[in-house]
Amino acid sequence: MGVEVHDPRWLTAVPEAELVVALDEVGEHAADGHRVTVLIDLVPDNVSVLRGLAAEAVGEGARKVRVRPHGVDRVDLVYAAVELGRVAEDDAVEVQFDVTSAALLRADPAAFVRVDPLVVTADGTVVPICAGLEEYALGTLGSFDDLVASYDPEPVRDLCRVALTRALADTGPLVSWYEHLIRTAAEMRSAC
Repeated sequence: MGVEVHDPRWLTAVPEAELVVALDEVGEHAADGHRVTVLIDLVPDNVSVLRGLAAEAVGEGARKVRVRPHGVDRVDLVYAAVELGRVAEDDAVEVQFDVTSAALLRADPAAFVRVDPLVVTADGTVVPICAGLEEYALGTLGSFDDLVASYDPEPVRDLCRVALTRALADTGPLVSWYEHLIRTAAEMRSAC
């Protein structure tokens, strides 16, 4: 099971984890010898400069560029996908774009009803899949193995099933899966 941490102090508890940081933190953590993934939140205001942001992160030492869209329309998602393809090719860096194709959702829905990766937020809270799902948290990091052993993943799978139904109704070619999950989780909380 993959694990990502959002604060390097948690790497000692989960040494095989991926360190994910914001653009302004890349240089500091890369200089400390960490393999760094930069997380860029893609919003309507920065779509046109995405390539430059990614190039800056690589220049600072990022080994992977991850882009998470928030409120971006279908046209901008496709534009960002093209730009990130260029970044991967030009900068020889791994790129993760947190979208999926609508066709893949339809072809293999079971692949989206999952509970990983686990994410260790900056305060040590361990949540499934992505930040924003704190209601489904396993707990606070103490013993990572103990948290995983006592974890019941069924509520997260239920969330994924509901989000999948909603995502399949999205008619664009690309679907922001994490955004669907977070929005669905918030709606399910407010319905209680």
